Amino acid sequence: MSAYAHQMEREVSGLTSRDNSEMGSRFSIDSGCYMTSLAATIFIASLVTFGVLMVTLLITISTMLQSCENKSSGIVQVHRLVDDESLGYCRILSLHSNLNSLDEEDNSTELPLLCRDVALQRIKQGIYLRELNFTIQMALTYFKTIKPGNDNRDVVVIDIEDTNLIEQESYIEKAKHQRSKLTLELYSKLRSQGYSMVLLSTRPERERNSTVEQLKSRGYSHWSGLIMREDIRQKEELERDYRIVGVIGNHMDVFTGQWSWQSKRLFKLPSLTYNDVFGLQ
Repeated sequence: MSAYAHQMEREVSGLTSRDNSEMGSRFSIDSGCYMTSLAATIFIASLVTFGVLMVTLLITISTMLQSCENKSSGIVQVHRLVDDESLGYCRILSLHSNLNSLDEEDNSTELPLLCRDVALQRIKQGIYLRELNFTIQMALTYFKTIKPGNDNRDVVVIDIEDTNLIEQESYIEKAKHQRSKLTLELYSKLRSQGYSMVLLSTRPERERNSTVEQLKSRGYSHWSGLIMREDIRQKEELERDYRIVGVIGNHMDVFTGQWSWQSKRLFKLPSLTYNDVFGLQ
């Protein structure tokens, strides 16, 4: 081959090699992702700033929630304090009306509206029924510790009359119904344990027959006696002929004065009256 041909071949080879090298370089640039050090620094700084902002936001939200919780707790404590103070004032007023022998109707007019609201609220919140149930359980626990004799002379006297609040509200009616149910359950459990049950009513003697019919309609049965409180002699005869092991009453006058019983144990059930709702039993 001539010298000219060799020279042309070398030039073509050189061009081919250079073109391949440039194409490879361009391919690397097109297929990769490169940035300068300045751009990388800005990107990293942005990420750090965003992270700091998020942490700050979380701390701020947490602090606000804690503050709201503390304020809510403070409000609840203030309301509880106000309720406790109101209850204390109402107990004082109710106590003095009781000392002056005001009946429940007079008492309801003597007490300020605040006290009537407090009493109704305690019933609405279920406090009254919880106190009633606790007293009944206390009585049942006691009677389980003793046993009636075989001569049927061990008697439990239970007051079946109750004075209710004047207000007619659905929650008061519900409380009255629940009270009647719990009292009947107490009566039934004591009778099933072998105690002779004597019922005590505030009604006059002329209403005995109607009282008996009403008691039957309420679920009472098999009682050993029914005392109408108008006649104290019935109580005296009962104490002479029987052993009174317990008296369960709704009002304090069942236990005091001429109605002071010769009994081993007395139990006062809270009634739906202002004095009892305020805790003055």
